[in-house]
Amino acid sequence: MTTPRSKRPTHLPSFGPRRVTLGGSGSPRLVTEEVIPKQGRPVQIEIERLERFSALMAAQGWPAHVSRLAYDRIYAGERFGFAKRVGTTVELRSLARQLLEDWRN
Repeated sequence: MTTPRSKRPTHLPSFGPRRVTLGGSGSPRLVTEEVIPKQGRPVQIEIERLERFSALMAAQGWPAHVSRLAYDRIYAGERFGFAKRVGTTVELRSLARQLLEDWRN
């Protein structure tokens, strides 16, 4: 008797720091926004591009965490290279190629 194979967990896209205002109408109670500009991070790529990359990776079933992509050069290089090699959509492979080029500079 064989047991059915378990499905791979579904990965959700990771979102980086965004400007968020909490509170009802009137004055906001809490405002958060990106504290460190891209020039101050180890991987100097716009958060929006990293978020798009994360969403495309999640659609393929692979994790890519925006915060780690922005602050961990080794992780970012591995994820960009992986997506460039095995990505199944043209958009993912193209974006991974561009991000890898930016990562090298």
